[in-house]
Amino acid sequence: MPPDRQILMLATLAFLAGVVSAVRALLSGNWRPRHQWVAMLIGFALQTTAVYLRGQAVGQCPMKSLSDILIFISWSIVLLYFLVGSTYRVSLLGIFTAPLVSAMHVLAFSVPKSFPDYAEKVKVDPYVELHAALALVAYAAFALACITGVMYLLQERFLKQHRIGGLFYQLPPIQGLARAIQRLVLLGLVLLSVSLSVSFKLQTPISNPKLIFAWAVWVLYAIIGFIMWRHVLSPRQTAWLASVGFIIPFISLWLVTSHG
Repeated sequence: MPPDRQILMLATLAFLAGVVSAVRALLSGNWRPRHQWVAMLIGFALQTTAVYLRGQAVGQCPMKSLSDILIFISWSIVLLYFLVGSTYRVSLLGIFTAPLVSAMHVLAFSVPKSFPDYAEKVKVDPYVELHAALALVAYAAFALACITGVMYLLQERFLKQHRIGGLFYQLPPIQGLARAIQRLVLLGLVLLSVSLSVSFKLQTPISNPKLIFAWAVWVLYAIIGFIMWRHVLSPRQTAWLASVGFIIPFISLWLVTSHG
């Protein structure tokens, strides 16, 4: 097995170990947010190394196969976790993020013909790389909006059932979670908009399946963003929308790679 794959397996174990230790700490009442950050940092360092080695092996940014796309998005999710977690003081975000990242790693290894060799390419087009990278980071922002939506719904459930315990006290105020969802959706929408604007420089045919799927995701989140901005739905409903909405871009990954 190539070194990048071995390191990815170690990263998966690091994320899972962080979740297990954090859950144990919560149950014992000895929770310390820094414990979660250490595990996530180790996993992220291993992820970064694996992505770098994979890029060296294929001679470009590894974003062509479904396996590579899943790994790149999971890497972007963890990167955004470090930025968002401190910004919104979402101390438990790692417990919700790590299982998703680990699942994406497992999927990357499980899909047929995982991590294939790339066809040799004489010259890498930086605009193509930028377009693809921005789109995948945008998907990572939508994934974090989904995770934050789940945290909002969990917080709301605790409040309704008057279950005030250790986990409840680690969650940020429910209003802060609602704002975080909105800003993550906006961040993803901005990144995807820039990615699609770069595609115009590439003169990609509008009938290209990858472009069609990307525009479909943009329209979906533009609608979600408008609904949030206009307060058409309650915060609970928008949390559900952000959580369930990620199913569409996640499924589109299979559609994009199967048509490209």
